[in-house]
Amino acid sequence: MHLPAILVCVLWSAVRAENSDDYELMYVNLDNEIDNGLHPTEDPTPCDCRREHSEWDKLFITLENSQMRQGMLLQATDDVLRGELRRLREELGRLAGSLERPCTPAAPTEARLARVLDELLQASRDASRRLALLEGAEAPRPEEAGRALGAVLEELRQTRADLRAVQGWAARRWLPAGCETAILFPMRSKKIFGSVHPATPIKLESFSACIWVKATDVLNKTILFSYGTKRNPYEVQLYLSSQATVLVVGGEENKLVADTVISPGRWTHLCSTWHSKKGHMSLWVDGELVATAVGMATDHVVPEGGILQIGQEKNGCCVGGGFDETLAFSGRLTGFNIWDRVLSNEEIIEVGGAEACHIRGNVVGWGVTEIQPHGGAQYIS
Repeated sequence: MHLPAILVCVLWSAVRAENSDDYELMYVNLDNEIDNGLHPTEDPTPCDCRREHSEWDKLFITLENSQMRQGMLLQATDDVLRGELRRLREELGRLAGSLERPCTPAAPTEARLARVLDELLQASRDASRRLALLEGAEAPRPEEAGRALGAVLEELRQTRADLRAVQGWAARRWLPAGCETAILFPMRSKKIFGSVHPATPIKLESFSACIWVKATDVLNKTILFSYGTKRNPYEVQLYLSSQATVLVVGGEENKLVADTVISPGRWTHLCSTWHSKKGHMSLWVDGELVATAVGMATDHVVPEGGILQIGQEKNGCCVGGGFDETLAFSGRLTGFNIWDRVLSNEEIIEVGGAEACHIRGNVVGWGVTEIQPHGGAQYIS
């Protein structure tokens, strides 16, 4: 009798306990939601996004902008200096590469060149070191930084000028104007000369003749080139004396003399021009007009059928005969060109330029026209 009643009471108690747990859980969740949310009566704190800058804020912003402009200016200046240093190093590298060739170590000129190059390299290193220190240092005063950068830039410009001077000096020590070959005349001899063989016969009413010369020694008459026929062995000559450079056209009576001394052992560029219409002659040395005259061999025509030679004078007999040892050239010749017209002043300056060996005459062109060395003369590079 009592067992069913007991079971009913147990079941009823279990149901009430479950309902009680659900109510408490719901109550807790509701409390959490209320606690985590904003109270309906609370006012959110307003954001003062439109607050105006104070005078101090404006001052700090102005200072920041000024420092930014100063930094941009210093960065631009540093970029210029780095570019100058890079170009300087490239030029020094090219010069050092051009000097890597066999030479006599005992020669005093080469030793002097080495010392000058060492000084230039040291100056470049000093400039690089100063620039690095300047880049790493803080400059509290912009005017001091500007003066320091200006001093470094001026030093770089001076170094580049010194480098150009050394390059010019070195170019004159070896082959000039970018020429790859020259003809060496090792001594004075009546057997040493070069015969020139143009592709077409020479017959000229005007001409321009240019040549690079490095003489070992110069006597009263040292022949650079000569064109002559049996009738007149002295149709055209360009020669040196101890005190002058001389151009002859049509004979010794038509002679232009320039009182210019050619220094032995140094490359010199010579150009001569002549026109038969007014007999106008001119002589140029290293791109400068040194002598001019009119009425020289007026209306004359340089005839064909002659013999053209370098380093000796022809007496009109035959190839290889009738030479005078005292007239022979000793030294080096390169860049020998002849045109059948008078070159302009600008063209003559260009032909004597730093990389002008590719410019060739239309009568004789260096590197194109056949030139045969004789008696010990030889091509060198």
